[in-house]
Amino acid sequence: ILKSLGAVVLGAVVCFCFSGRILGLLTYPYEQAVLSLETDRTPGVVGAMQQLVEGWLHAGGVTTPDSLAQPTQIPPHRRLQSLRPMTYFMVSMEVGLWGGVVLALPVILYQVWMFVAPGLLRRERRLVLPVLALSVGCFALGAMVAYWLVLPLGLRFFLAMEPAGMTSQWAVDQYISFVVRLTLGFGLVFELPVLSLLLSRLGLVTPQLLRRVRRYSIVVIFVVAAVLTPPDPISQTLMALPLLLLYEVSIWVSSLSQRRADLASALGAGL
Repeated sequence: ILKSLGAVVLGAVVCFCFSGRILGLLTYPYEQAVLSLETDRTPGVVGAMQQLVEGWLHAGGVTTPDSLAQPTQIPPHRRLQSLRPMTYFMVSMEVGLWGGVVLALPVILYQVWMFVAPGLLRRERRLVLPVLALSVGCFALGAMVAYWLVLPLGLRFFLAMEPAGMTSQWAVDQYISFVVRLTLGFGLVFELPVLSLLLSRLGLVTPQLLRRVRRYSIVVIFVVAAVLTPPDPISQTLMALPLLLLYEVSIWVSSLSQRRADLASALGAGL
């Protein structure tokens, strides 16, 4: 615990020193959403989604008159604002803390494994490096999906629903909390296949069990999505859908692990 806390504190100090750049990275999706919607004053929700998908398909490689006319600065009525004297300091602290947790994630996972490893068999302890690498990779993949796919969709949806003449200045601390919570939530839920692999190799979970409890798992997935995301149906649905897909992937991973275990047992019996 002390080693994990030490790694978090060290990571938090590093992230706090670079909090300005990290904040710029976190506010980038909002700025891009605002700038793209300002090109068409009233795109509507469907039009905003269409703009985003077209931007993904073209990947910014085609220059059109509309893109040349796109504004380069956030309009005053759309800028993020600070509502309290210590807002920027508290936001920097939040960014530093959660950034420290992310940086310290490999150390935390390794320390957790070292805590449970003495109670495992030798063949089970061999899972440490694969599980550790997969855990970090899946967390990074989930965070990237949230940042590059889910967040732009959600922001354009919310901004497009606001009336054209409305002054909409979101509080910067609430926006940063929204982005951090969504990104970390997706990173955590993308650990589901890794957890399924680990439990399957330990003999605690089987694909038959996962298929049998699928109906109950769907309910649990939507509850988890409601807890890990801000209280709006769009974010919850955008998290629940990947979770459903990841659950099916977990069944496949568990089946693959079981087949490999059965094959190893058969070879051992033959020898």
